[in-house]
Amino acid sequence: MRTRIRQLGFVLGLAVLVACTACRKETGPEGSHGVKGKTGTSMREQYLEGLERERQEEIERQKKAAPEPPPAPKFPEVNLPAALAKTCLVKVGDSMPEAELTNLEGKRVAVRSSLGKKLTVVLFWQSENMYSTQALGHLEDDVAKPFAEKGVRVIGISVKDSPEAARKAIEEAGAKYVNLLDPKGVYFAKVATEKIPRIYLLDAAGKILWLDTEYSSSTQRDLERAIKYKLDEK
Repeated sequence: MRTRIRQLGFVLGLAVLVACTACRKETGPEGSHGVKGKTGTSMREQYLEGLERERQEEIERQKKAAPEPPPAPKFPEVNLPAALAKTCLVKVGDSMPEAELTNLEGKRVAVRSSLGKKLTVVLFWQSENMYSTQALGHLEDDVAKPFAEKGVRVIGISVKDSPEAARKAIEEAGAKYVNLLDPKGVYFAKVATEKIPRIYLLDAAGKILWLDTEYSSSTQRDLERAIKYKLDEK
């Protein structure tokens, strides 16, 4: 009987010893926070690595989500259909023809002497053309007023109008800038064969930088872009 009790006590003691050994292996010398994973990294180290990984991923997401800088401004190109291009006797890079025309007061004025210090917008228009008279008024607000102090001028040239008809259209449009008369269309004939209104952007020397054969919303937008581009040009 005593022998059986001793054997049973030995077995129980051995079981407790094995259990304690296994517990120490799992816990390790660092306690519960020092438990090693399969890779030999502690749980605390794995947690810190996870935080760093999330931080780097968030940085990458923010970089991708950041808006791209706006494209650099470009000078608008002149891309006229072939049929309209044929009506142009002077093109981009050419000089606007010189001439002396009469203003509303009957005085002879050289076109070259009316140019702006930096840029000039020249509009060829007719009083009976609705698009012409619209352009006549829009240029006052779109160019003459906002850019006058920056060395930009506007010149209107009335083609084949009587002085009375031209004066009336100018007053109704509220155009305050210089307007000259080309009553027989002689000056216009040096510039184009047809198609009015026409609008040109010239540099200080009278060279054509840009042109269009209408004054639509796209024309207005491109003209403003062209003016701002040239004024900002170093």
